[in-house]
Amino acid sequence: MPSTWKFVDQPALVHSTLLDMNDGATWRTLGEDFDISPPPVTRSLVRNALMDGGILTSASYDLRELKFTLRLEGETEAARVAQLKAFEKEVGKPANLLMYKSQLHDVPVFFRTLRSDSFELDTQFVPGKVWQIKAAVAAEPYAIGVRRDLAPVTVANDPAAATNPTRFDIPGAQILGDGPTPAFVRIAGLGAGAVILLAQRTINNPTALTNVAQAESGSLDGNSSLWDGGGLYSGTGVNRAVARTFSSNNLMGRVVTVSAPTATSSEALRGRYRVIARCGVKAAQATSTFQIRWQQPGTDANPGPAATVTIAAGAFQLVDLGVLEYPPATTAPSSIGYSALPPGFAASNLDIYAARVSGTADLNIDYVYLLPADERLCSVYQAAAPGYLVLDGPNDATYGMAAGSTPFGLTRTIDNGGGLVPRIGGLPMLVPGVLNRWYMLTGTGTITASATVEISYWPRWLDVATA
Repeated sequence: MPSTWKFVDQPALVHSTLLDMNDGATWRTLGEDFDISPPPVTRSLVRNALMDGGILTSASYDLRELKFTLRLEGETEAARVAQLKAFEKEVGKPANLLMYKSQLHDVPVFFRTLRSDSFELDTQFVPGKVWQIKAAVAAEPYAIGVRRDLAPVTVANDPAAATNPTRFDIPGAQILGDGPTPAFVRIAGLGAGAVILLAQRTINNPTALTNVAQAESGSLDGNSSLWDGGGLYSGTGVNRAVARTFSSNNLMGRVVTVSAPTATSSEALRGRYRVIARCGVKAAQATSTFQIRWQQPGTDANPGPAATVTIAAGAFQLVDLGVLEYPPATTAPSSIGYSALPPGFAASNLDIYAARVSGTADLNIDYVYLLPADERLCSVYQAAAPGYLVLDGPNDATYGMAAGSTPFGLTRTIDNGGGLVPRIGGLPMLVPGVLNRWYMLTGTGTITASATVEISYWPRWLDVATA
């Protein structure tokens, strides 16, 4: 039997009660008919006469039903009619929050309900004294818990930085719940025209993976040379970039070969990556247009698509070179036999090819970055510069907020600075029980820039919260 069963205005410990259905006075929720069983699972199965059994291709939780019986014990019939109308109002809403706390747990959960104003009403349960309602309220598969706020993280825009080099880790112990939950992310320190690339990885041993290669560490083509770009480029030492000269335009040739990806444990190599190259043009040279692509070397060379990019004199761009599948062979199993042991893979190289389409400038390549694209990856463009950028996972939305605003405080002013905040891709999720590694690149930021990332989330629970 629940100790708390009521509709509330928000999923927080401090809230307003809309309707308490177990106040112990005139409302009573019966324990024997109370059912909040986990939601049903919808499975997609492939079956035919060529195999025994079937193959599960996908599975997900369906909507659930919260079944319960209420006793309406108002002293008069008019009081019971008022109770009935109050109940109909809450279950008739398109969306609502139903708070539940069992007698055995101190932490509540909140079911996000859907319109369910269909129920059994017995006005003669105890004639002239008690009415009874048998209800089945539709709800989302997971209940949510009270919001949790993680400590802010400062992320460097340099993949060679000593601390949080374009990535940071969220330990699994910090993420509560029974399933992945959308993150609410606030990013400060971005300017107008900022492009944010944000990805996550929780599979294939992400801490063993090295997903970035400095161009100057690679094998150079004869028309390429090391170049001293100073502090404008990532890396250490004197030469921090590769400069490619062109004898003519529209001639695609190899610039550099880098080792990427690499890993300290070979199963971490497996995955899907979006290949990003940070490219620039010297300030003393002219704005020029280039075509750039990647290719895996070997007899069965696997080329990527050619990306066309125009880079202004003295500027840098993160150039998206498309998706790389590693290993290229799609027949690689997920485990060896029935052992449940993941296969390992041999490291490979990656060639970067380029052609100059127009202009007279050299192409400078700073680094090649393999942004994981197995789970969630998004690109967000901030046209203007508000107080900070918000990636609102629960609402699947991106927007700006004015300086001085607090998303969950009294001042919650949405302000895009007169610009737009479009995005492509999926906003990040937080996965309980495993290490969450997030990768973040800022396209228009300098290599010495950094951004502060704040993350909040609401744990997802199937029935009761354990913490």
